[in-house]
Amino acid sequence: MRMLTVKKTIFFLLAFIFTAFVSPILRYYLTAIFISVATPKWLIGVLVPVVTWFIVFVLLLLLFFKPLMLQDYLKEQEFIAVEPDEFPQLDVNSLQRYTKTLELAGFVQLIDFTIMVSGKQKLGFARLFLHAQHDCWVEVNQMFLSGKLMPVAATIISTLKPDWSLSTTDRKMSGFLLGLTYIISHPRGLWINQPSITPSKLLEIHLHKLQQIANTLTLEVTKLTDTSPDAYFDFQHRERIKRKQALQRKNMIVGIAKALISAVNPQREWMGEYGDAVATKMQSRR
Repeated sequence: MRMLTVKKTIFFLLAFIFTAFVSPILRYYLTAIFISVATPKWLIGVLVPVVTWFIVFVLLLLLFFKPLMLQDYLKEQEFIAVEPDEFPQLDVNSLQRYTKTLELAGFVQLIDFTIMVSGKQKLGFARLFLHAQHDCWVEVNQMFLSGKLMPVAATIISTLKPDWSLSTTDRKMSGFLLGLTYIISHPRGLWINQPSITPSKLLEIHLHKLQQIANTLTLEVTKLTDTSPDAYFDFQHRERIKRKQALQRKNMIVGIAKALISAVNPQREWMGEYGDAVATKMQSRR
């Protein structure tokens, strides 16, 4: 843990040095470019710092975001059973509302848990449910990130053989956060973001998309024969490994470009390799 902290400190120092070195050079050349095209002085005074900041920001992401993310994946995560009253900040009313609605839809509550990082940090509170008929889990959670209290949200999760998964969530996410989610997604971990809808509607959307994927690719929805929480925790461990491997292979220029585009025009689906898999299957039928 101490080694990871030292490495992060080194990353931030390098980022500071990089910014201090690159910013004056960028300002000099940008000023020269704007003067050459007869840009008014008042506009140069606005454009140069804004464009400089934007370029430096993108360069920092390209240089340091991937190493920092990979450092986080080196931390050990452990799923620990908890009680709601251990979390004074927990939005109990929202949690109970989700619980009642999901149980009416046929979901069964399995466990309340939290994620411990390197044996210390709690990432929030989560309640896990399972639907035996639809072979899917639902995780209702509230994240506590850097002192910020996130709203309670639900994510429905199904897996398809051999190694596909679909997650459908009602979590409210900004465009740029959605873009960052693209970066850390793996090609067969598909997801849909549908904020501000009822759990029953969320389940309807999830099952419709799941069946579409299964039918199109001739995949089988995984039967949840093991209904213990450990089966879900094992799935999450495997998904984390896949995300790390995908991040190691990912072209960060393309990834960050998609994140920035998503900040302006949010896309509520990540279909990964699904489109390519459909095209390959269509060609094989010819």
